[in-house]
Amino acid sequence: MDVQHPLDDGPLSPQQELLLEQFRQRVDARISSHGLTSDDVAALVKELREHPDVSRQLMGELAQELQRLLPGQRFSFDWD
Repeated sequence: MDVQHPLDDGPLSPQQELLLEQFRQRVDARISSHGLTSDDVAALVKELREHPDVSRQLMGELAQELQRLLPGQRFSFDWD
């Protein structure tokens, strides 16, 4: 399935803000239950990349969130 992501890299829309909050809640739940593994992060990011409301701006927000939670870790957010 070819997902058409928003091209606007401006402020996050209300739908994107909601996705970001849902991502934060899922990450927090994983951390509190069993810790956050690289496989967990890969699955969450893959799921979000397939969502039609995800933009480069939102992926940047997600990257910052993960860097805050897991300093020193490297994550791939490539679109391809």
